[in-house]
Amino acid sequence: MSRFNPYNNFAVRVFDAADAFKKRCLLDQHSLLLSEQPLWTHEHFQPLIENYCKQPDLGNGGFYEKLATQLSSCSSLDVVLMAEIFWIVQLGPNNLLAQTKKQKIEQIWNMNREPLPFPSDSPYFDEAVLRGLGSAGPGYNQYMWMEMAFAIEAFADFTSKPRNERETLLADPQAFSKWLESIPSGKGRQFYHVLCHVFFPDSFERIFSQGNKQRVTRAHGIWISAYGDNRPEMDVALLALRQRLETRFPGEVDHYEMPVGTLITPPNVAPQQVVVSEPSPSFEARADLERESETTATPVLRMADNLILYGPPGTGKTYEMQAQMKAAFDAGQDFTFVAFHPSYAYEDFVGGLRPVASEDGSGLSVMFQKGPFITLCEKAHAQPTQQFYLFIDEINRANVAKVFGELITLIEPSKRVIAGSKGTDQGAWVTLPGLSERFSVPDNLNVVATMNTADRSIAMMDIALRRRFRFKECPPEPHRISPAKVGAINLAQLLQRLNDRLEYLLDRDHALGHALFMGIESLDALRRVMAERVIPMLQEYFFDDLEKVRLVLTGSDKDSVFFTTRLLSPTVLFSNARRTVGDESRQTFSLGNPETWNEADFLGLYGDAPADMAASMEPEVPPGGGFEARSEHSDL
Repeated sequence: MSRFNPYNNFAVRVFDAADAFKKRCLLDQHSLLLSEQPLWTHEHFQPLIENYCKQPDLGNGGFYEKLATQLSSCSSLDVVLMAEIFWIVQLGPNNLLAQTKKQKIEQIWNMNREPLPFPSDSPYFDEAVLRGLGSAGPGYNQYMWMEMAFAIEAFADFTSKPRNERETLLADPQAFSKWLESIPSGKGRQFYHVLCHVFFPDSFERIFSQGNKQRVTRAHGIWISAYGDNRPEMDVALLALRQRLETRFPGEVDHYEMPVGTLITPPNVAPQQVVVSEPSPSFEARADLERESETTATPVLRMADNLILYGPPGTGKTYEMQAQMKAAFDAGQDFTFVAFHPSYAYEDFVGGLRPVASEDGSGLSVMFQKGPFITLCEKAHAQPTQQFYLFIDEINRANVAKVFGELITLIEPSKRVIAGSKGTDQGAWVTLPGLSERFSVPDNLNVVATMNTADRSIAMMDIALRRRFRFKECPPEPHRISPAKVGAINLAQLLQRLNDRLEYLLDRDHALGHALFMGIESLDALRRVMAERVIPMLQEYFFDDLEKVRLVLTGSDKDSVFFTTRLLSPTVLFSNARRTVGDESRQTFSLGNPETWNEADFLGLYGDAPADMAASMEPEVPPGGGFEARSEHSDL
C-alpha cells in the first residue's frame, strides 16, 4: 500500500528501523542506541517534561543553543533519551541529509557535561536508514521545538501504560492514531503524520502535512468538514481512497507522482485527468533542496495580507472573494466565512458570554464562547506552517470598530506575532475576557473582505481600520458583459451612459455593476432587468426621488415610455382647504409599462435611435401571457 516510494528504493530499511524502535523502546522500554539499557521510562521522561516542555525557551538563539541550556541539569541518560526522541522525530522526513541528522543527534548526545560514549557505528545511523521517506517542508524544522515537545509528551504518556495496552495500540493503526490525536500538545503538529506513516505504512499516506492531506481529500471529492478537526477520520478516508486507486494503478499509487499525482496537479484540473508536468527531481535532489532548512533556522515574521475589495453593487467583489475561497479550498487551506450585518457584535465575532443548557437539561449556565475569529486564530497558531483565511462579506454593514474592539490593533500586519509563538515582547498581545492566556493574531492569518461603497464610502470608515487594510477597487467593467448585445442594443454602452449620469449627479461610489447586465439574451429579459433591478436600485440611490431617477435613466426631464407624469393640483384635490395645503401644484411619476419598451427605446437611453427603427418597432407581447407571467431574471 503506502510503502511504495518512487524516491527511495531503500524505504524498507526505514520501516524496519521503526519496527525495531517499537519493540526496543516502546515495548521493552530500553534504549535504542545503548545495549540493554532501560531508558524509555517515567524516570527519564519526567526531567525532560520539567526542563523542556514546561519551561520553553522563548528567547533569542537557535534550537540547539537553547536546548543545551534546558538540558543542563539533566542526567546523561536523560540527554540520551532526548537524542533518541530526536532520532525518531527525524526518521521520516528527508529535509535533513542523513549525515546532518547523525551530526545533530551526536550534538544533542554530548550536551551533558559527562556524556556517555557516542555509538557512531550503530546500524540505526546507516545512510539508508536516515535518508528519510519524503519532505515535511521547511516549517517542520523551523518549529522543531514544538514537534519535540509533542513527541516527549506523547511517548511519556505511551510508556506509562501497561505493556498489554501498548501492545494493543501498536497492533491497531486506527487505535494508535486516535490515541496520538488525544495528546493536547499534538494539535496541528506534523509529527502526528510522520509517526503514523513510519509506524504503519500500510495504513497511512506518505503525506506529512495536514494541508496536503486536505488537498487530496478535496481533489478527490471525499472531503467533509469534520476532517478539519479529526485527523484519524481523514486518514481512514484516505486509506479507503488508496484502496480504490490501487485497483486502477496497482503498486503505483503516489500522490506526488503520476499516474495519480494529486499533489502535482494544477488546482483547476481534475485529479483523474492526465497532466503533463515537469519531471520530479530525484530523491537526493529533493533532500538537497531543503539542506539549509535545519533546526538552526528560526521562523521569521511573515507579512499577512489584509485586503478589502470595494466597489458599487454588482461589480464582482463577492465573485472574486469566492474565487479566492475556492483556491484556498483546493490548496487544502483552512478558512472561515462570516457576513457582517447591522446587528453583528463583538460577542458574535470575537467571543462573549452565552447561556448554555446544562448537560442534564435541568437549567442554564452562562459560559464564555469563542467566536469565529478567536477559533481561527487558535487553529492558525496550532498549524504555523499553513496559511489561514478569514473571509468577511459586507464588512462595512456592521460597526467595524465595535465588532473588532481591541483587536483592531492586533490585525495590523506589523503587530502580528509569529504563528505558534508564546507571549513575549514581540508583536502585540492582549488579555481577553474569558481566555486564560494572552491572545495575539498570528502572521499566517489573512483577512479578505468585501465592501459595498453604495452603503458607506471609504472616506466614512474608521481611519484606524483604513490604514490596516489595503484596498482594491472593483469598478463597473462594461466590457465584461456577455452577451454584449441584445439585438442592436449595446449593453456596455448603455451601462456606461447610466453610470456617467450617476457620477455627475451623485459620485462614483454610486454606480451600477456590470453583473446586472450579465446573461441577458433577449429583449424581454432586458425589460425585466431594467424594471425590477436597475430602476429600483436607482430609486434607492435617490431616496425615491423619481425625477432624478428619470433623469439618470433617460437623460431628459420629459415624459417617455419609461416614465410618465401627472400634475396634482391642490385646487382640484382640496377645494375647501386652500389655507392648509397652499396653491402649489406637484408632479407624480409613474413607471411605464415594460411590455411596451422596444429596441428603439433602449437605444434612445444612450444615443438617438435610427428614425426608421423608431417608426417600425412594435412592443413584443409574449403569446399566452403578459410581462407579469414571465420568470424572474436570475441574480448574477
